[in-house]
Amino acid sequence: MSKLKKLSSADLATISDDFGEILEVEVSKAISTKELDDLDLDIVISYEDNQLDVDVDVGVTFDKLSEITQDQIAGAIDEAYLKFDSYIDENYRQ
Repeated sequence: MSKLKKLSSADLATISDDFGEILEVEVSKAISTKELDDLDLDIVISYEDNQLDVDVDVGVTFDKLSEITQDQIAGAIDEAYLKFDSYIDENYRQ
């Protein structure tokens, strides 16, 4: 695998925004908007020694009648990370 490019603060802001969009898409695939009352994404990006670390906390408030499980949310997050890895490879690797 090729090295990660040197990232600027503008790059990190773009990466955070784009990962948020990827997460929203994947969560919306797993959860019907009828079952979702609120979605809160907390993305923390750190970049030290040419190492990018991205952590996410997804807060989901479901409708009272929802049958969505935590496993479904975890699966959506896992899928988002896979797509995010491809995004980084395509856009930020040398």
